Amino acid sequence: MDPAPILDTFSTMKSRAVELFDAAPELAVVAVAVLLIGALLGLVLLARLAVRLVLATRRAGVIAHVRTMPDVGARIIAADGGVGRRRAVARFLASGAEGHLKDFMFGGPFRIATYPGQIRSEQEAAALLERSEADVVLWAEKPRGTSGVARIASRAPGGGAQTLPSAAIAMPRKQSTWTEAVARALAYAVAKQYRPALGRPQDFRAERLKPVVETLLEILAEGPEADPHLIGELEDDAVSGALQLAISGDPDWIDRAIDLSRTLVARANRSVAPERWILAKINLGRSLRVKAERQFDPVMVRESISHLQEALEALRSEPRFRLAESAAQAIADGQRLLGARRKFSITGGGI
Repeated sequence: MDPAPILDTFSTMKSRAVELFDAAPELAVVAVAVLLIGALLGLVLLARLAVRLVLATRRAGVIAHVRTMPDVGARIIAADGGVGRRRAVARFLASGAEGHLKDFMFGGPFRIATYPGQIRSEQEAAALLERSEADVVLWAEKPRGTSGVARIASRAPGGGAQTLPSAAIAMPRKQSTWTEAVARALAYAVAKQYRPALGRPQDFRAERLKPVVETLLEILAEGPEADPHLIGELEDDAVSGALQLAISGDPDWIDRAIDLSRTLVARANRSVAPERWILAKINLGRSLRVKAERQFDPVMVRESISHLQEALEALRSEPRFRLAESAAQAIADGQRLLGARRKFSITGGGI
């Protein structure tokens, strides 16, 4: 291809532009200004594209790094909160997990990777869990009318793509109240999201459970200004854990379990949180029974039975309990039917 025609055309355009600028110098100033503004805008766009490319590369690198982590312990991703309140909540949540998660992991390892990107919904968190094969994702939200919400999502135990319902923990309005006790409470929420069995103290041996219960009681003793739902969860798990330690044969925890249960029954609002009130009643009744077994006291036994009966009556009024009763009745009817028809086999009756 001969470049001569193109060069001739360019030379002609240049000559005409010079003639035009000589005839109207003010146009030259305007043209130069437009060119400078265009160049600046171009540089800004290029810079933004470069930043996006770098962040995308970093995000992909973090995902690849988490995927290749040894499959031992908890793999946790802490997402960047962006700016403002979300950033503050995200950093506080991540630092709380980094500093205090070890208190609730029974010595198990965990790794926290910082993700240079924002998460705006549970769907995005679930997608990140699936892509990275992480166990837990931490992020922050700032819904209208709130002071910020710490969010925790996790995969179901055993791996796979299924996720558990995520946790949403409202943060106090004043950042001056974001104390170490609040950070420890958030770390417990992260640990329980990863290991839901923390809410079932009977699943753990006493020597492993005791440090966790003591830590929960230490947090509650400091009276942190945290989400009431989170504080309630810590109280319930601490009382249940104390009862399990008493049942395991530790005499030092029998009276503590009774005192903690009495306090919780007195504070629990049956109309607002009936499930918490029922659990507190059951724990108190069981704690009194454990003590009566070691040192028989008919008054204590009667009190234990009274608390358990009240809890049972409250349970009978719950729709889920009535549904469970109907299912149990149907099972019993089916078993009676099998027993009456001896000619049918156990599997349902092939001839």
